[in-house]
Amino acid sequence: MEKSFTYKITGKADTTALALLAHEAAKYKCNICATKPGSSPKDAKSIMGLITGCFKTGDTLEFSFDGSDADVAAKNIKTALEDSIGL
Repeated sequence: MEKSFTYKITGKADTTALALLAHEAAKYKCNICATKPGSSPKDAKSIMGLITGCFKTGDTLEFSFDGSDADVAAKNIKTALEDSIGL
């Protein structure tokens, strides 16, 4: 089952925040991608993939989740983005 949500970066998209996002995403079996409009999807489990996304404050990202635990991954990553990652 595929799930998705959009998230506007309001914090600083530095390597620390991106590493925290990759660490959180790695907890799930499903495929998780972060996509900036006009760019190719980036694997949210890969810190290098996220860094090469050139994400910055003000960007709106589309997160997509595809796999057996997509529902729980989407819920928990959205919560982490809002509460603890600082992105």
